[in-house]
Amino acid sequence: MALLGHLTVNSSPDDVAEAIIKETIRRGYQPEESIAADSTGRQESGLRPKAVNGAWRGIYQQDASYPGRDDPNENIRAFLDRLDVKRKSAGASSDIWKNIFWLQQRPGERTADLAFANGRQAYLTEIRSKRDAAVADYKKYAGVAVADNRPDFNEFALWSPNCSGRNGTKVDLFLLHTQEGGGGDSAAEDLAKYLANPASQVSYHYTGSQAADNGVTVVDCVDTDDASWSVLDANPRSINFCFAGARASDSRDVWLSRSRVIDVAAYLAVQDAKKYGFTARVLKPPYSSNPPGISDHRYVTQWLKIGTHTDVGDNFPWDYFEQRVAFWAGTATTTPTTPTTPTAPVKRFPKDYTDRELLEYIAAQLGPWPQLGQNAKGENLTLVDAFAEFKKAAA
Repeated sequence: MALLGHLTVNSSPDDVAEAIIKETIRRGYQPEESIAADSTGRQESGLRPKAVNGAWRGIYQQDASYPGRDDPNENIRAFLDRLDVKRKSAGASSDIWKNIFWLQQRPGERTADLAFANGRQAYLTEIRSKRDAAVADYKKYAGVAVADNRPDFNEFALWSPNCSGRNGTKVDLFLLHTQEGGGGDSAAEDLAKYLANPASQVSYHYTGSQAADNGVTVVDCVDTDDASWSVLDANPRSINFCFAGARASDSRDVWLSRSRVIDVAAYLAVQDAKKYGFTARVLKPPYSSNPPGISDHRYVTQWLKIGTHTDVGDNFPWDYFEQRVAFWAGTATTTPTTPTTPTAPVKRFPKDYTDRELLEYIAAQLGPWPQLGQNAKGENLTLVDAFAEFKKAAA
């Protein structure tokens, strides 16, 4: 077994790959982050510790600002240390590849996006070109399979200090939440940055959002081996995913416009259910079963009798979510269908109208109306004005 600290200048590319994959996993990297780190080393040097190209040396082709670059262990360690600083900083991108571009090409820029805009952009294509080989490395050395049919989403970490140990409690719930605010293309990252503040006193394991271009971003905020601060006394037994920018009052149409991030949430729920050994069954309203399973914050309120929250709300498309959970769990028995919005029932006046709609109707009836005449300024009279004029004329 090749681990960081045991490499030599004569170590093989396979040994170097194993050391990179296992070290990134130890640091809490997600699969795509580990793969990107390995792919970059392959592009830079073929994972050869003795590689030299002019002033650049070693696995990650480092300059003289890396004092231990000739030692393959220090070469990898320094690369990951500096990458960790970049990817956890305010200027980080949600794309791990861009963060590597920033580190390797233009580390002096304020953000990853500026580095990419001002740098040699072909470098990004170059380091990605070894991804297939890096995926093979990950499958070989990570001890877990990389899902080939994984949904397309970007994932990176912005860790929150707001967490606790589980104290031996078995995980048996995966719970969905809404942010009740926020929004925009960077909603998941923006929420994660808020959760990273100790003063917020709240956290989730994941935040997820879908951008205008339909790209999905997931930010890991708390390690799933720990308890996030999401559902009071149910924290030790649960894993918690928050739809950043979403509200419990959102309509079904709005929810379905985020179908891709809902699909990703279903995928993560299934993966975590497998990891922690509980059944990936959906506990949807009206709730009728005890854990284990996958549900929402309102389940904790109504079924477990903890707290008062009602998210994800009445209009969440449980039918679509349940279909995607079955798909990723391999238990689907029917061909997936595109979710649809039911035809709205005919509204009856005034019974089915909201208070706001009734007030707006009343205000409209009061006028002003041209049929009621005009005042001295030529303005249309309201119902009250017209009644006053009638009363005056009758006196």
